[in-house]
Amino acid sequence: MLDTAEELIRESPVWAERRQELIAPLEAGVAPEEDDDEAALLRGAARRAVSRLESEGWFHFEYRSGVGEVLNFHPYAARILDALVRVARDAQPVFQGYAHSIASLLKPDVFVARPGVSLSEAKRNALDLVRELKILNRNIYASTQRLLDEAATAAGVLEEGLERYRHAVMANYHRLKTVDNLYKWRGEILHRLDGIERDSLALDAAARWYAEQGGLDREAAAGRVAADLSLLRMQFDTLPTVTDDIDARNARFSGVALRKLMYLLRQDTRTEGQLQLLVDALARDAAPDLELDVYRCELLADGFLYMPPRRRARPAAQPLARRSSADPAALRTLVAPRLRRPFSRSRVEAFIDGLLGERAGASLAEAGPETDEEYVRLIYTVAYGLDGRSAFRFERDASPASERTDRRGVYGFPRGSIIRRPRRA
Repeated sequence: MLDTAEELIRESPVWAERRQELIAPLEAGVAPEEDDDEAALLRGAARRAVSRLESEGWFHFEYRSGVGEVLNFHPYAARILDALVRVARDAQPVFQGYAHSIASLLKPDVFVARPGVSLSEAKRNALDLVRELKILNRNIYASTQRLLDEAATAAGVLEEGLERYRHAVMANYHRLKTVDNLYKWRGEILHRLDGIERDSLALDAAARWYAEQGGLDREAAAGRVAADLSLLRMQFDTLPTVTDDIDARNARFSGVALRKLMYLLRQDTRTEGQLQLLVDALARDAAPDLELDVYRCELLADGFLYMPPRRRARPAAQPLARRSSADPAALRTLVAPRLRRPFSRSRVEAFIDGLLGERAGASLAEAGPETDEEYVRLIYTVAYGLDGRSAFRFERDASPASERTDRRGVYGFPRGSIIRRPRRA
């Protein structure tokens, strides 16, 4: 531990800038002599740092036989340090991981096996997802402010836009709008929540798990389950608002970066750039006092084409409609006949069997149509009777060509007979 502390102190710029403060003895407020050994001074500073961290409760030492002293972190300190390390490394979460985890936990087979654990973990991941989206939103805002306040050169604008923004924002934002599009997962998750809310057995099992984990009675545990389901739905219902805000801020950053880059590159050659330079100087109170009047831009002439920009109304987010609670079997019975081909070969053959009955053949006029649907069926009947692959055949009448057509109302059809084919043994 002391070796690690020495290495960190030696490599820290604080060691060069505030050495006297670090090596001063803890009891006496005086600095040691300049000719003291460098290694001894460093070792003393490391020892005091370790002692200070131990006394403040960050870690403790315990003795283990066969090993010696072992350093252990307290539970709260380990969690705090983990958060500090992730912040220091600027670790970016993967939104796809959150959404995929929630959808996987709410799958019917997974949820039925462990409903309590699945619901609790899904809620935690949903809260983490929304929190990280809000952090992404804040990072875009911070990048825009740095662009406005600190980037004074074209190189500074490019560094902020291509380096920092790409690392902290654009990688996550790109995934959010493409392969990790949250709307792809949102509908599936909300529909699955509908199914869970109708599954009383799974809700009872989840309530029992909540009661065991939290020491609650059944009624309070059931309330916790209902509250977590409501919280999950609320988080995904608010996703459109959060993502719309992210889109707007990202568009603003792109616009600010482009305008500032154009201004910095062309400020010496265009009147617009000169005016922007003047406005910036006045805004920073870095220009001499100038007496000038600013007038509102009105119509300059009859042919003036300037039109003031209009703000488009943003579309309102619409909640997803919940799935109907109708019986799936009844819906299948109702819809299936509509999906089948109404004039398939088997259906036409069944119609011909009913028409012929016990007879071997009959005139096509007996199937004369009364409606458009029956006329279309008659067309299929003739076609199936001519291709040689049906249980019946159609034979045209041998009368003169002028008399080979029958009519029934407005419908005309060929004159002939439908003959049942002999069945194969």
